[in-house]
Amino acid sequence: MFALDYAPPNGETWEVFHARVDRAWALVQERAEATGGHLAVVTHGLVCRSLAARHLILPDGEDVPERWENTALTVIEHPAPWRVRLLNCVAHLDDTTAEPQPSAGAV
Repeated sequence: MFALDYAPPNGETWEVFHARVDRAWALVQERAEATGGHLAVVTHGLVCRSLAARHLILPDGEDVPERWENTALTVIEHPAPWRVRLLNCVAHLDDTTAEPQPSAGAV
């Protein structure tokens, strides 16, 4: 992890990054309200980490993961206070030979 005051060349400081995440989170909250909370948001691990550390209520005994796994799922309850039901989960990768269920819809 970079030092808090580090600004990579042509990049953002943590402060600027978190401000950008906050603006995106505000849009997600607006859209969640308009759709009754049913959204899928796809993003990078650092964004997930920023949200988990600063905006979400994690399950008891859970800490903000240092690393977010590729294709990990995190499920957040709507409305606020934005409690996490599932955090950084990759259980869907356990059986890569599984066929989609007919009720799952088109693939």
